[in-house]
Amino acid sequence: MKTIMYTFAAFSTIAALSPLAMPLRADDKATARAALVGSWVQSGGAAGWVLDSRTDGLHVIQLEGSGPVADFECNTYGQNCEVKIAGHKATESMYYNGAVLIQLETKGDQIVERRFSILPSGNAMKVEVTPMSGRLQKEELEFERTKK
Repeated sequence: MKTIMYTFAAFSTIAALSPLAMPLRADDKATARAALVGSWVQSGGAAGWVLDSRTDGLHVIQLEGSGPVADFECNTYGQNCEVKIAGHKATESMYYNGAVLIQLETKGDQIVERRFSILPSGNAMKVEVTPMSGRLQKEELEFERTKK
């Protein structure tokens, strides 16, 4: 009898915890990815992002101060897109890792990875900026959804 109770308790625990360990379903990923679309302004700063969905990618506007420094469209399949950032040639590559948008930006010999994700409130976005070259430190920035 004890063996049956222990077995039942073990299976009940596994069943209860299994949804926590499972990856996002396709419809959950789509919902989380769609939540990234919108206009975002840096909390306590002057930077911003505008992410707009396109048929096979995203239209991205990167803002600094009072105006855009980059305005481009790129697919989200990891293919390189030639762009201009603040008037200088650069290459962007974007793809999704689950609900997180990964952006790799290459300007000359500088490579920066950005990870865009929605915070639990749904009205805030975290951007993790990781320089892949040089001595700059990783930083985390928070952006708030702008009201339309």
